[in-house]
Amino acid sequence: MNIAYQPPEKKRSALFLPKEEWVKALSGRRICIRTFGCAYNVGDSDLLASVLTANGSVIVSDPDLAEVMIINTCIVIASTERKMRKEISSYPDHEVYVTGCLPLALPESLQDNTPVKLIHPDSIHQAAATVPYVQKGPVSVVQIGPGCVGSCWYCITRCARGSIRSNPPQEIHTHIARCARGGAVEIRLAGQDLSAYGHDTGQWTLATLLEGMPALPDTSRIRLGMMNPATLKPIAQEVARAMKTGPFFSFLHLPIQSGSDHVLDLMGRGYTVADVQNIIDIFRAEMPDITIATDIITGFPGETDDNHEETVRLIRRIAPGMVNVTRYSWRPGTGMSREHELPDRIRKDRSRAIIRESYTLFQKANEKKRGTVMRVIPTEQLKPGSVMARSGRYEGVVIREECQLGIPCRVTITGSTPHYLIGEVVRD
Repeated sequence: MNIAYQPPEKKRSALFLPKEEWVKALSGRRICIRTFGCAYNVGDSDLLASVLTANGSVIVSDPDLAEVMIINTCIVIASTERKMRKEISSYPDHEVYVTGCLPLALPESLQDNTPVKLIHPDSIHQAAATVPYVQKGPVSVVQIGPGCVGSCWYCITRCARGSIRSNPPQEIHTHIARCARGGAVEIRLAGQDLSAYGHDTGQWTLATLLEGMPALPDTSRIRLGMMNPATLKPIAQEVARAMKTGPFFSFLHLPIQSGSDHVLDLMGRGYTVADVQNIIDIFRAEMPDITIATDIITGFPGETDDNHEETVRLIRRIAPGMVNVTRYSWRPGTGMSREHELPDRIRKDRSRAIIRESYTLFQKANEKKRGTVMRVIPTEQLKPGSVMARSGRYEGVVIREECQLGIPCRVTITGSTPHYLIGEVVRD
């Protein structure tokens, strides 16, 4: 039996430091920020760094050079939460501050770590509103606002972030334009559920937000974040058309989670497999070469062997370009019952089967691209002499030579793995 989630009591807010207190305490310090989880967390850390830098702090990447550690946490599954707790306890000689989803969902659990201080993500945004944002590097995150409108039984993120609170379109557009002027060539539009944007206002939708995007340099592209099929299906056609004509990567992150209507109902996802197929058909009609990325949860309580095979068949049918596979993990506070949990052995076996199927599809698709010439933009230094670049479809292309980040180039695809392509720069 599932029990409806009850929001945390207001008294939990007393566990977080007031904005003025943590800003003052961290001003003029050497600080290392460790960020885990989704692009939204990365965006929070970027804002936090802007606040601290404006107040005289120096951000360092090496903990040994820092006086203070700030851990921006993710707790989407149990193993991630364990990793976070280990990380928090790894710096006995530092002051440690914690932000992100762990203190939002389970703040009392951190009270055993008496030296740990908590920063509410909302107070990061409040502080950031008072300082100039400085774009650094070719990749940037722009947030649409925290929260979602979902009722997925298993998800602790909805407990942490709550209902969606959409940022005004003008604020988002201004931030995007500022990032592009500062040299960002990959701008990640981030939220817990992008297609829920505007549900709290009744005034805006994701489609209207995308239609109003500012003109960007030809080198800059926007990568849209995760969209729940339940909230995307009413606006799929409008979003697809806006993406086709706007400054966007031809990329759709659509977390399907299961190929079984029975399991989707148990999860509380609010859509069917037919809905998923219809959404994908709409986007492929507008952008035939679009990359579809998806997420799958294996071994959900109540999932049968036949349900698992339905998921395998759906993966084959839609042929996504990226798949993130997660074994089901019970999370506290969600209201999800622990009845009917499947043995870890079954969850692992089903996860491996989905991964094998997906990797086979990826490898075959990538091998067909050998010999093609692509225009790509290097966005990340992997190591000396090697960079990651992105194509218009957001394919990852590894170039094994020095390339200036943010400057487009043409490459010939010479090799591939299931995860990325390998390219050589075309010399004109």
